[in-house]
Amino acid sequence: MGKALTAASLLKLKADPAKRREIPDGVLTGLYFVIQPTGRKAWAVRYRAAGAPKKVTLGNSFFGDDADAAGQELTRMRHEAASVLERVRRGEDPGAEKQAAKRAPKPDADRDLFLSVATRYLREYAAKRRNYPEKARLLGMRQQDGEWKTNADRAAGLWGAKRIHDITRRDIREHLETIATAAPIGANRTFAELRKFFNWTVGKDILDTSPMADLQAPSEENDSRNRVLIRRKEVPGSSDDELRWLWRASQSYDDTGRGPFGSFLQLLVLTGQRRSEVAEMTWPEVDLNAREWVIPAARSKNGEPHVVPLSKPALAVLKAVPKIKGKGGYLFTTDGEHPISGFSRMKQRLDKLMAGYAAEVDASTDIPPWTLHDIRRTVAAGMQRVGVKMEVTEKVLNHKSGSFRGIAGIYQVHDYADEKRAALDSWASFLMTLVDTKKASNVVRMRASK
Repeated sequence: MGKALTAASLLKLKADPAKRREIPDGVLTGLYFVIQPTGRKAWAVRYRAAGAPKKVTLGNSFFGDDADAAGQELTRMRHEAASVLERVRRGEDPGAEKQAAKRAPKPDADRDLFLSVATRYLREYAAKRRNYPEKARLLGMRQQDGEWKTNADRAAGLWGAKRIHDITRRDIREHLETIATAAPIGANRTFAELRKFFNWTVGKDILDTSPMADLQAPSEENDSRNRVLIRRKEVPGSSDDELRWLWRASQSYDDTGRGPFGSFLQLLVLTGQRRSEVAEMTWPEVDLNAREWVIPAARSKNGEPHVVPLSKPALAVLKAVPKIKGKGGYLFTTDGEHPISGFSRMKQRLDKLMAGYAAEVDASTDIPPWTLHDIRRTVAAGMQRVGVKMEVTEKVLNHKSGSFRGIAGIYQVHDYADEKRAALDSWASFLMTLVDTKKASNVVRMRASK
């Protein structure tokens, strides 16, 4: 039987460069102090199970040259070794159990990440709904080439690698408030989708409670919102100045070197499409020869492909956008791999530019607050100015309401391709004349509906 190990004897033990050393403890049979040729030290227990010799490693040694630490470690290892040997006495095989545990499949460490849970939500719940693409967009996700991509300034881009249990009420509130600075209504839609998502996680026993409980929508909504940046007869004092200032600001914005936001804004004004649809536009979606842009069903809010005819000014904008190579094929990008983001900062800079142009006319001019979504309403109002029929305007904006709601939409199969092209050409002609003060005031107008 070996000598009893002590703190002092442990400090004297040295490595043998030629072989591995195992020093038995004379107090507890089966406990060994192991020293590798490299000098690494550890503790182990040897025993027999089913007639065969077995070993369990208790762990590495860390006492160094500290006698007190060596004494404490020795006491702890004797206690752990005694527990192992007691299990052996009861007929167990701790070593075999430890090896089996190593071979057992590990739980999916990524299953609780926000991105993983959001992907499951979209697959199991949202995919069964008609507005599935919109739900994915609000969570900051989109499918491309069969893979999920994330938007940097949306939930999945911000929290994708974060455990869903670690996302706090404050995280959600700050995210919604950031969106609300540029798109108040969009922030409310995001709020509603996140609330559904977190409630779903509670129903699936992923979370015990939703972090959005009692959280209020970030913006007040008024169903009669009618903010536009163009003159309307029914609004006294309204003018076309704001649209002119917006266009001038978009022309000078890209000179700041902060990305192709100016071209993005111009295409918003020329097409009237949604912010995300334009921002995430890709070159494969555009046919310059056919003068068409096809928004695929996966990116369209109503889940159906949408053809957007491109006017000559819109084509000019697209041809002027510098091409940056990348797998995503995005038009409006700074790195080729991701679409532009940071719309809150963009809107703040845009407001400053517009305020500067307004001050050139009258230093006391104050531009009322507006959002990027108001551009769509401005386009609709502008097309009304040039005589576009309401049902054609709705087709241009890809609305599933008004003239195409309910049973009328089911049986209405006319695609309005020619009418949409004429409407956008007429709107572009009107816009170019409006923003170019050097041109005459002649505007190509369409025949007004009776």
